[in-house]
Amino acid sequence: MANEPITFLCPACSVKLTIPGTLAGVTGPCPSCRTLIQAPYPAPPPAPVYPAPASLPVAYPPLAGPIYQAPAHQQVPYQAPAPQQPVYQAPAYQPPAYNPAAYAPVVAAPAYQPQPPQPAVYQAPPQPPESVAGSSPAVLRPEPRQLPVRASNGDPVAKQMPEPNGAGKSSKNSNALPRHPHRKNRFIRLVIPLLFVIASVAIGFGVATFLKNQGKDRSGKKPANASYGKILPEETIPSRATEKTQKGGTQSMPVSIPEQPLIVEPPPLLPDGIEPKFPSQSATEMLEKFLAAKTLAERLPMMETHTPEAELAKSCLAGPLPTSKIEIYAQESNAIEQVVDFYHNVDFDAGNNRTNPHTILVRKRGSADLKIVVDPFLDSYGGRLALYAKTPSEKAGIFEVTISAVASCYDVRVPNHEKKLTLKLLPRDNAKEIALAYFGRQSKIGLMLEDGTYSLSYGKAKACTVMLRWNTEDKPDMPYLEAIDLKSLDWNP
Repeated sequence: MANEPITFLCPACSVKLTIPGTLAGVTGPCPSCRTLIQAPYPAPPPAPVYPAPASLPVAYPPLAGPIYQAPAHQQVPYQAPAPQQPVYQAPAYQPPAYNPAAYAPVVAAPAYQPQPPQPAVYQAPPQPPESVAGSSPAVLRPEPRQLPVRASNGDPVAKQMPEPNGAGKSSKNSNALPRHPHRKNRFIRLVIPLLFVIASVAIGFGVATFLKNQGKDRSGKKPANASYGKILPEETIPSRATEKTQKGGTQSMPVSIPEQPLIVEPPPLLPDGIEPKFPSQSATEMLEKFLAAKTLAERLPMMETHTPEAELAKSCLAGPLPTSKIEIYAQESNAIEQVVDFYHNVDFDAGNNRTNPHTILVRKRGSADLKIVVDPFLDSYGGRLALYAKTPSEKAGIFEVTISAVASCYDVRVPNHEKKLTLKLLPRDNAKEIALAYFGRQSKIGLMLEDGTYSLSYGKAKACTVMLRWNTEDKPDMPYLEAIDLKSLDWNP
């Protein structure tokens, strides 16, 4: 077996050595005399000897017929077998000669020191050897493709383009190269940026004009310190001044009227020791005094109204007005009319820990005293709007109330409700509506909401003077309250 140990004698010192079978044929020093010897190969196992079979007589049955014999010309004479070649025998083992250099100590190699990079030196490509007469041609090996200089004898990848006319004298029949399909004309390249600049200037001018005219009213003047837009009835819209024609047939330019300066009276001097009060503080004190009064006679000097006194005597102003909270929430000024409005939110006591919210206006005109505008208060708190919205009437009504526009109509009982919009009539912002009025998208109020130049938008509460009527033409058996027009966007009709 290959793994069986091998036992042999050292040829130099005759020491008996035993090694594993896997080290057969390995050369190494003798552990006794340090002589290089080669381990022998194990001897092949002897061939098995089998006993020769005993010769026994074989009885064959007698032949039934005559024995066949081949003719004389087909009989082959007997030839003795050729002698066998002798079996190869390995030569006898001879130990190698002793070599002292093989057992010299190993010298460590010097440490690696990197060399500085050397500049590349151009080397000309090797020339092919000249063939000698009578000798075989030299064999040329292909150069590697990584060489920087490589002689190329192949055809170019791209074909040479013909030169344009006039570029060379030898190319007489050559034609000019066609225009690139993506190359634009010089005129187009100049016109496109110019059009872009013109469009940018036009857009900028339009935006500037829109922002400049946004705060102007419909008459063309921009009121100073005015935070509302005023809508004039069609009868009171000033007509445009006509141009006078001169004798030569030419029209004269209209002469602009210079604006008159506003004359503001200085505030009166207060005695020593008295600090001046803010107008809003004075307005709140006036409203508290008005609501604390018990009779109409006490309130008349503090009121501004168009309602007859006989009707005021039958209203809520003739008795006490229990309140729980008073606060100012907005202030609007009109320098042209010299009017300053102070809007107050007032919570009235409705009993059972409930409140009735409303808005009351305190107004100051020029140097006059503060007054309470009671007509909007009578429309909301006094119940005049609720009474008109309860029963259909043939007459139109004008009311000063807080409105909020909704861009839809959810009441299916209103004829053509999908084409109608809703106007909430509120006593105050974020309060329950007193009534609901409806208007069309193409009505005057609808166009005002879509215009965007008025201080009115969907979902935003605004104090306005609105004209209402009962619509009985669309569906007589189902009348509804219709908003016709907004007379003004404040409570100063």
